[in-house]
Amino acid sequence: MSLEITLFYTILLIVFLLILTIRVLDLRGSPVTKFLHPPDRVINPETLERAIRAHGNLIEYAPLFLLLLLLAEINQLNAIILHSSGASFFLGRLMHGIGFGFLRHSPIMRIGGMSLTFLGFIILLLTSINLLLSN
Repeated sequence: MSLEITLFYTILLIVFLLILTIRVLDLRGSPVTKFLHPPDRVINPETLERAIRAHGNLIEYAPLFLLLLLLAEINQLNAIILHSSGASFFLGRLMHGIGFGFLRHSPIMRIGGMSLTFLGFIILLLTSINLLLSN
């Protein structure tokens, strides 16, 4: 059994998670990234807090989504449905992470990102429930 769809979205989410992680490390003054900035760099505490929450928010949502995606793929849900939910979820997390973790104020990115995140969950949830009830 091939689980390429789940693997694909897991890879995308992990790459984005690493980007958010590096952002937090940089804003915390990591010695690894210090050479990229002037020595007198001042970090706004709100910027750091937003980056931490964008990172944490992805960590909170992604495992549940990937678990549901994996179970749906194992149960051979339609690949178009799996990709629709995966793409929606990933785009939503990308928008939210950028809108909250990199920009000062972007309600369109945050609200749009959360809406697409929920849409990805809802697509998978409804089709999984339908599959479960039809068996």
